[in-house]
Amino acid sequence: MTDSVETPATPPAWYPDPADATRLRWWDGGQWTAHLHDPSVAQQPVVSTPTVGPQTPVYNGFIWAIVLLPLLSSIAFLTFDMNAYAIRSLSGERGVSLATVPYSLLGWAIYLVIPLLAYFDRRRLQRDGYVRPFHWAWAFLNSAVYVIGRSVVVKRRSGRGLAPIWIWAAIVLVSIAIAVIKTAGAVATIVSTVPVTSS
Repeated sequence: MTDSVETPATPPAWYPDPADATRLRWWDGGQWTAHLHDPSVAQQPVVSTPTVGPQTPVYNGFIWAIVLLPLLSSIAFLTFDMNAYAIRSLSGERGVSLATVPYSLLGWAIYLVIPLLAYFDRRRLQRDGYVRPFHWAWAFLNSAVYVIGRSVVVKRRSGRGLAPIWIWAAIVLVSIAIAVIKTAGAVATIVSTVPVTSS
């Protein structure tokens, strides 16, 4: 009885070419094929991002309107009598206060106008030579999404154009500060109007 040990076959794969170790040759499991691969040569063509000239504008009135429009909400919130609203809420008054209707309408108007402005901003960018600028429909999610996306795409194509992000961030910080101040005032009003009970 003889034991014959069979050597396992080399699996099909790319291996260093016996004729030239700088490239790979396909081994089909039984023999070398004519298929060669040079790892130093890039397989995928490099797609360059289309750029614009240094004189191409990066800003226009539409993007600044999108960035600054939320300031209207902050200004309107400054005029809102938060103290009276808090007292009405404590008194158990039900229903929609007519005082809040204009603020709600303003919020909806801003929400609907921003995508329209984004549409015109995108068209202006295309006219100025930007290939595939950030799509205007992202503005329906939030103005911040459009401002950030648009600014990043413009920066990649022109090397500049991030100012709308910074101004938008400053407006958000101002809005938060206004909300904190107004809310703190309303809380102070509530605390001062709630009768103190002794036990």
